[in-house]
Amino acid sequence: MQNYRTLAGWLLIIAGIVYLAKPNVFRRGMWVKTSIAQRHLSPEGYVRYMRVVGLSCVVVGIVLLVWTCSKP
Repeated sequence: MQNYRTLAGWLLIIAGIVYLAKPNVFRRGMWVKTSIAQRHLSPEGYVRYMRVVGLSCVVVGIVLLVWTCSKP
C-alpha cells in the first residue's frame, strides 16, 4: 500500500509541474468542447485556474510523500 501512495505522490507532483509550466496543455481538440472550465472561463481565467490546480497537485503530492515516508 505504501508503494501506491508514493507513486501517487510523485505522479501528482509531476502533473502539477506540467500544469504550472504549460497550463494550456489540454486546450485543443476534444477537450475544448468537453471541459466546463474552458467553456465558462476567459482564456486568462483558465490559465489562472490551471495554475491553481497545478499548485494544488504539487502540494497534495508533497503531503502524500511526507505522510508515506513518516509512517513506519
